[in-house]
Amino acid sequence: MTAFLLEMQEKWKAPGFALAFLALITVFVFTRITRIKFFTFLILSTAYFLIFRFPDVANHVNFLIYLNLALMAGMVYAWIKQASTDHYYAMMRPVLRASLLGVYFWAGFHKLNTDFLIPQVSCSSMMLYRILDMVQSNLLGIPVMLIVIALALTGLWQGLIRPRLKSSNFPKILLLALLTCGGILLYTFGFAERDYVLLPEIILQVNIYFVLAWELLGSLLLLVPRLQAPILLLSWLMHAFIAMIGFVDFSALAGSLLFTFIPDRTLQHWQEQAEISLGGRKMHRARLYFGINAFAGIFSALYYLAYLDFDIKVTAGAILNLASILFLWPILTQLFTPKNRLDWQGLPVLNASMPKFMGVFLIGLCCFGLMPYLGLRTAGTFSMFSNLRTEGPRSNHLLLASNPLKQWGYQEDVVWVLDLPPEIVERGSKNAELIGSALPVVEFKKMIYDWTQAGQTVPVVFEYQGQLYDSPNIVQDPKWQTPQRNWEMYLMAFRVIEPENSGPNLCRW
Repeated sequence: MTAFLLEMQEKWKAPGFALAFLALITVFVFTRITRIKFFTFLILSTAYFLIFRFPDVANHVNFLIYLNLALMAGMVYAWIKQASTDHYYAMMRPVLRASLLGVYFWAGFHKLNTDFLIPQVSCSSMMLYRILDMVQSNLLGIPVMLIVIALALTGLWQGLIRPRLKSSNFPKILLLALLTCGGILLYTFGFAERDYVLLPEIILQVNIYFVLAWELLGSLLLLVPRLQAPILLLSWLMHAFIAMIGFVDFSALAGSLLFTFIPDRTLQHWQEQAEISLGGRKMHRARLYFGINAFAGIFSALYYLAYLDFDIKVTAGAILNLASILFLWPILTQLFTPKNRLDWQGLPVLNASMPKFMGVFLIGLCCFGLMPYLGLRTAGTFSMFSNLRTEGPRSNHLLLASNPLKQWGYQEDVVWVLDLPPEIVERGSKNAELIGSALPVVEFKKMIYDWTQAGQTVPVVFEYQGQLYDSPNIVQDPKWQTPQRNWEMYLMAFRVIEPENSGPNLCRW
C-alpha cells in the first residue's frame, strides 16, 4: 500500500486520484486493516492502473498489478477455505518470494547482452554516475555522503566494535574519535568536490559485473536458505541507494517483498518489538513506516506544484530509508549484536503452504519476462535499464542472439519517423528521440489515438514499408486515422528503435 501511494505521489500526474487514495489508505492504515478493506484497496488500485495508465506503465507498475491480482486470487481462495489471516499470509509468502526472485532474475537475464557490457553506453554506468551525483548533493544543507558515512560508522561502532571492546582496555573514546576523523577524511578526499565526468573504465567494468552478480546470481542464491541473509542485506542496501536517485516507489515495493524472506523466528522477534514509543505514546512500526513515507508526498507536492529549491529524489529516498530503518530496527539489532544474534536459517522460497493454482501466476510472470524474445512488447517487461535489443533478425543478447524464440512480428512492423512538429517534440523525451528512429505500428497508432482524443492537428513525415508519407494531419489520414484502440494497443507497449547502423543500443527504461 505504501509503494502504491509513493507511485501516485511521485510526480502528482493525477492529483485528484493521489489525494483520494492517500485519504483512503490513511484511514485503512490507522484503523484496523480488515480483509474487506485490503481487498477494496487491491480492487481500486488495480482498476486505476488498468483503466487510466495501462499499458504504458513502468516495469514496477506492471509488477504491482501482477501482485495485486495474485493477492486478490489468494484472498478469495482463503475466504472459500475459511482460512485465518495468518494462514492467508503463510499461503501467500511463497508466491511473493518467488515473484521477487523472478523479477530479479529477468532484470539480470535481460542484461546479458553485448551492449550492456560496453562501459561507455551501459545502463549500469549511467546508474553509477547518477548515484555519484546523488552523493555529492545536499540534504537540508548537509552533504548526503557525509550522512551516509556517519550512519555507516555508527552501525560499525554499535554493531561490531563496541560489543567487542567491553572487555578491552583500549580507550573507546579514542577509537570513536579515530573513526570520526577517518570518515571526515574519506568524505573530503573521496567525495567532496570530486569530478566524476570520466571514471576509469575498470571501475565501470567492475560495476557492470557487480550489477549482473546481484540481480542474476543473487536471485539464484536466494533459493538457498542459508545464503539468503547476505543477499537480502545487499538488496536492501542497493534499493536504499537507487531510492535516492529516483526509484523510491520501486524500492518500497521491493522492500515489502524482501520482508517475506524473514524467517519465522526472527519475524516473531520483530513482532514482539513492533510497537515504538513516541512522546509517551506507542505506535506500530508499520503505521510509522507508512506515515513517514506519506509525509514524503508533501515534499514531492511542494516540488512539482510550488517548485521549491530542493532535490526531490534525494529527499524522498532519504525519507524512505529512514522509515525502513525504523521499521526493520529490531531485525537489524539482532543481526549486528553478537550476543543476541539469532541463528538465521532462512526459508525455502516455495513450500507446501502455497496453493498449487498459484503456480499459474508464477508461470505468467515468467511468460511476461519472455515477451521481448517472443516478438511481443519490449517496454515494461522487467527489461528496465538493460540495453536489450530484440528487434530485427538478430538480438544483442548473448544467449538468444538468433532470436530462436520469436513467433510474432510486431517488433519488425515499424514506422520510421522523419519529422514531427516542434510542439509535439517538446512534449516529452520519448517524442524527442523519435525523429530518425523507428516505432512499431502498434505504438505509432497509440500516439495517433492520443492526438485524436486531444483534438490535435499533427503533420508527420514518416516511412513505412519503403513508402514515404508526408501527411499534413496524421489524425485525419484515411489510412492511419485511429478513432479507437484495438486489443494490441490495450495490451502492448514498445520502446523506440534506433537505426541498426547507429552503434550500440542506448540505455532506456
